[in-house]
Amino acid sequence: MKNKKSRIKSVSKILKFIGIASFCAFCILASNHYYQIKDYASRLSNDVKIIVFFDKNFKDNTSAAAEIEAAEILSVKEYVDHQKAYLQAVEKNPFLKNLVAINDLKAIQAYAVVVPKSIPDEKFLAEMKNTLSKITGIDEIVFDASLFKHCVKTKNLLLFYLKIFFIFMIAVFILFILKCIFFIIEDSENTRKLITNIFLYLSSSAFGFLILWAVCAYVHYPLSIYAAPIASIISFTAALGVILE
Repeated sequence: MKNKKSRIKSVSKILKFIGIASFCAFCILASNHYYQIKDYASRLSNDVKIIVFFDKNFKDNTSAAAEIEAAEILSVKEYVDHQKAYLQAVEKNPFLKNLVAINDLKAIQAYAVVVPKSIPDEKFLAEMKNTLSKITGIDEIVFDASLFKHCVKTKNLLLFYLKIFFIFMIAVFILFILKCIFFIIEDSENTRKLITNIFLYLSSSAFGFLILWAVCAYVHYPLSIYAAPIASIISFTAALGVILE
């Protein structure tokens, strides 16, 4: 009878370790998906090109472009002066040669291609307009509103994932601390057992990650997640195992 109970207890323990390893692998996959979306959002934000046209009568456009670059939220990807803008316009529409002379610098506006320095959120548009309105020499701002909205939607999704993750992390951390305190108060000799459990669950979580990494390498599935988040997830799932012990 004792042997049967011992076997059941051992099998139950092994199943817990397998469960924690599997849960760790799942959490890493979910976090990997988050980082894939983040990489996509970063690439998308580079495509949110904002064209800033300078006033034809303003002579010092380079200083205006430098002021834009100095702004905290914007980066100048390309500056195009009057002459280059004229040549680009003629290249696309050759008939302009007969309408506009190359020495007429006021005919074609100089412009700058501007991109956000970080993934834009809902406040970005107002901040951008406020920043550019303070710079002398800017005539007009043109951007793709639909692409901007898509970028903001992606940023909001990332923020939602991040909030959910931190809520779970904080909740598990608090429960883990309480579990350790009650476990030790109940019996001071439980300290060694607690340390053993922490080590075993950490090992199980790490093993779950290693299995996932091997499978992903075998099927050529890219893992975009970094070392620090992996370590956090391993600790998180190990703490959860200790709580449920």
